[in-house]
Amino acid sequence: MATNLELPEAALTGLRDRLMANAADEDKTPAEELNGLSDGVLSAYWHGYVEASKSGSTGQALHIAAFGASLFAPTAVGGAEIGAVRTALAQSFK
Repeated sequence: MATNLELPEAALTGLRDRLMANAADEDKTPAEELNGLSDGVLSAYWHGYVEASKSGSTGQALHIAAFGASLFAPTAVGGAEIGAVRTALAQSFK
């Protein structure tokens, strides 16, 4: 049975923006950038953006806070949640 996870919109938008900027810097499509991330790296990024978005930060402040928080992400990868994040990001790039 599939579950519908609620993903924090601010975190998802911030991570999407980060991936789009990374992709542009590396002359890739956002989907290529996303597909190049392991679940562990995506999990760390996601953790960073979730934690940073709790403060209400936006724009550059959100990205800076997310980077710092991602450095302290738990090493365990949340399979279902990361799968949902990956799917939501992939759909947003279409």
